[in-house]
Amino acid sequence: MKFSRKDDDQEDSDEQQRTGIPQHQANKLKQQAKEIHQMLLQLQENFEDEDCDKYYILSKNWFDSWKQYVSYDQVVNGQAPDKKFGQTMLQNYNNDLLEMRINECFKYYPLNSNPWNIWLKPNLQEDKDYIVISQQIQNYLNQHYRGLQIVRNSVGQGKNKKVIVNLFKFNAALILPNTIIQIAQDNLTQFEKEYLQAEENCVLNDFYALIQKTVHTFRGNYNNQNGVRIWRYKNQNDPHKALFAEIRKQVQDLDYNDDQVFDFSGDPIENSSDITLKSLNLTDNDLVVIEFQQSFKPWCIRHPSVPIEGKCESCGSISELHFPCKCKKVAYCSERCKVNDERYHLPKCDPCGSDDEQVKKMNVGEQSVKGVAGLGNLGNTCFMNSGTQCLSNTYQLSEYFITNKYFDEINEDNPLGTKGQLVRKYASLIKKLWCGDKNIVIPTSFKKAVGQFQPMFKGFQQHDSSELITFLLDGLHEDLNRVKKKPYVESKDNQGKPDFEVAKESWQNHLARNQSIIVDLMHGQYKSTLKCPTCSQISITFDPFLTCGLSIPSKKLKSIQIKVIKSIVQIETKYINFEGSKKAMALHEFTKEFIIPEFKIDPNQELIYYTSYSNDIQDLIDPKSEINSVRKNAKRGYLVIKPLSEEERAIPSDDRIYLSYSQKALDGFGQQYKRTILQQFYVIIQKEHTLKQIHLAIFKALLPIFCDQVSMNDLQTPEQLKQYYEDNIYQKYYNIQFKSPSTYWQSCSFCSQKNCQDCDADYTEETYQKIKTKAQQSDLHTKIELIVFWNKSPFQNVKPVDIYQYYQNQQNKKQMEEERNSMSNDENSNNNLNKPRYMVKSNNYSNNNATQKVALQECLKQSEQPEQLAEDNAWYCKVCKEHVQAFKSMQIYKASDILIFTLKRFKASSGFFKQKLETFVDFPVRGLDLTEFILNKNRPLDYDIETQQKEMIEEEFPGKREDDKKLLYDLYAVSNHFGGMGGGHYTAFGKNHLNGKWYNFDDAQVNEVDEDQIVSKNAYVLFYKRRSKEEITQDFNTQD
Repeated sequence: MKFSRKDDDQEDSDEQQRTGIPQHQANKLKQQAKEIHQMLLQLQENFEDEDCDKYYILSKNWFDSWKQYVSYDQVVNGQAPDKKFGQTMLQNYNNDLLEMRINECFKYYPLNSNPWNIWLKPNLQEDKDYIVISQQIQNYLNQHYRGLQIVRNSVGQGKNKKVIVNLFKFNAALILPNTIIQIAQDNLTQFEKEYLQAEENCVLNDFYALIQKTVHTFRGNYNNQNGVRIWRYKNQNDPHKALFAEIRKQVQDLDYNDDQVFDFSGDPIENSSDITLKSLNLTDNDLVVIEFQQSFKPWCIRHPSVPIEGKCESCGSISELHFPCKCKKVAYCSERCKVNDERYHLPKCDPCGSDDEQVKKMNVGEQSVKGVAGLGNLGNTCFMNSGTQCLSNTYQLSEYFITNKYFDEINEDNPLGTKGQLVRKYASLIKKLWCGDKNIVIPTSFKKAVGQFQPMFKGFQQHDSSELITFLLDGLHEDLNRVKKKPYVESKDNQGKPDFEVAKESWQNHLARNQSIIVDLMHGQYKSTLKCPTCSQISITFDPFLTCGLSIPSKKLKSIQIKVIKSIVQIETKYINFEGSKKAMALHEFTKEFIIPEFKIDPNQELIYYTSYSNDIQDLIDPKSEINSVRKNAKRGYLVIKPLSEEERAIPSDDRIYLSYSQKALDGFGQQYKRTILQQFYVIIQKEHTLKQIHLAIFKALLPIFCDQVSMNDLQTPEQLKQYYEDNIYQKYYNIQFKSPSTYWQSCSFCSQKNCQDCDADYTEETYQKIKTKAQQSDLHTKIELIVFWNKSPFQNVKPVDIYQYYQNQQNKKQMEEERNSMSNDENSNNNLNKPRYMVKSNNYSNNNATQKVALQECLKQSEQPEQLAEDNAWYCKVCKEHVQAFKSMQIYKASDILIFTLKRFKASSGFFKQKLETFVDFPVRGLDLTEFILNKNRPLDYDIETQQKEMIEEEFPGKREDDKKLLYDLYAVSNHFGGMGGGHYTAFGKNHLNGKWYNFDDAQVNEVDEDQIVSKNAYVLFYKRRSKEEITQDFNTQD
């Protein structure tokens, strides 16, 4: 039967009227239904027999919606489309199959196309949740619709052939060196529950290979060849939580520079072609741990099944380490390396951790150092070491920890405390300082505990030893507070009551919430008096205190920070203080009077002067300039003084060119950034000097850093220097470059290229003057500066960015070794008694005589003087009925056995900077008489045995005090500060309770000192101990 064109058009018109969609679109949908139908039939016919193992799945819900959209059933059966034809709004296909909230451990390679990276809802069923489609159908869908294609593989053949849709999901954790560092530094507090998935029939050999391919997708420098190990960890409760706790317990004492390794209690998963993931029988109690190895670093996991591998602490080679130290922090490739490194490592070897049971077993014995041990500097931690050594020599407190009494008083429920963690770390440290046998203790674990519970001390910035002492004592108090539940204490109106009654009641209120060994030994009581400036109304309160801040009466002295550069590795920095009357003195006269004697410079040497700030140097300074103007220009930096060498002095003054150069190296983190590794320096040349001569002049300045390569005595002539540089140095260790001023819009003055990344200054005969003339043709203001760009270190196994730090560390090691040998020789000498004791070093800070001198008693009197409150700290007067700027005075009402004075040396100056008072405070070492400065000479703990009547008589009639009632205190520790804010250094003096000798604690170095060296202008925090009645009756020599 034939239909006319007119009949067709009528039928299309009726269909368009019924469905409401254009005819051309209707035709397309019909065509899609027919073509998909044919492809589904083809897939059904060929599935069992075709040689294909890659298929796709399609959401059954989406497919059913699509069938309505194209009227699939009607079209394939030759019927007219229904009313829903072309009306359904189709979503992206397969979205309803995805599991949206999954904490994926990582993505497999390739990241965008690996099917295992797509997580589906669990337990999907064919024909209920999805249908299987061929690649042909998937390609067809991609042309017409949007969605996510999901690939799955098939297994079996013939009738047994099936597509594996539901992958095997298991617990997983990724272990990288950075993960261990984050745990060690408390930046990572737990492992999140993470998962991976794979086909359960995947053999482990293929799984290992896939993970190895994935390694390069991670940021960092990882081993791309055999750099993956897979482990199995089992725990009945929470394997993620259990593994984290196991790792944290081991790495919490590791420093950043230590190998980030830990002992693993799980089992290895073999790289086998016979074992599948399914055969591992993994459950929810299992955790698959995947470990990546960083290049040139050891594996993180140590396990009996594999040899220890890593960097030998002695020779630096990466190899199997069969000779670990008992502290588990270092290991060696041979017995010889272990023996060679003993003299450096044994003084700081710490096999004891901070577990309660280990710490309890530590007791003072014959081999114990008994408090005479140094603390390693972890990086700007001298402030912590100084404060800790002072507290360590507070023997009443240290004895409390040494005898394990603190275990019974740890308060883990105090919300103001640290759940006992801080006190445990501190006690462990004290025990190592007194019961251990090491001369150097590394306080890594203690430093981390301090930073964890007071973020101000986190990181490696310099801080205030006084603030550290206050925080530490407050933290220890809260961790040891005997009051388990603090009551609410209401303040009462004590107007008109005797001072004794008010003070006693205030102290009892304090004890209701605070009772600990810290309160017993150190808490005192202030009498605070407020006086209204309008009506003279007086209010008296009594407040507890831990440390006593003392104001320093002083004349205003001026100071300037001086940096003397004697060589590239010999740089000294000191503060010079001078009276304001000398501010008009010429710089060269100031140098003769103050700088030359202080830095021990040859008076006949020619000097140049310039200022430096943040590694950049400014123009030269005229020696005739006034010192006060120089001081102002160098306020935020340094006045730099450089003695000239013989070659530099030989150049006529008018012909000198001061050519600056900086030193840089790649920072090592992705090798993208040139980092300045040493401040700028000047090399002095002539205009007609060639680039070759400039190269040699810079090399001569850098010679000390090549100490492992060549001796300076071997290069005494210019010919020897030139020959060695050309044969062994040039283009091997560093390149010399012109610092390019180019930008993306401005061309480089040297190479005419835009975005120039600094141009090489080749070793040629081209003169400086010619280069300058050429550069200034494009920019008249071009300034020639050089960069020494290091690409290879002169030291083995040291990165270029670390060469100067490494050199300094080696020099410190040599110095420690020499001092240790010197002390050993002294001990073996028969003439020991005739030799002078060790003299304290000045720590590179000035001790010039321009400093004002006051007595400690003057500071005590100054601190008692009334001060008017600031406007934002006004006091409410009950008589005037308004807030007023009252006058406040503070007096010590009672003091405990331990009295800590902080000298207020730092005061706020302009901006964010603080100014340090360099005033010399003269304080008694023995017999500090505080009778006239403390109103009540009994301790706060003595309230219960005092009588009100007796106390009132003593307060009203001070003249009736008996001589045996004198309040005498003896010094036992001092925290010293050298230099200014932000660039200073802290040390400590401590009197050992057991042998009565004084020691200087300078980080890791400890030396005995004479008592007459204790009083110095660097004293900052003073620790005094009250004399007992028995001691007062003895014949003591006291200082006025």
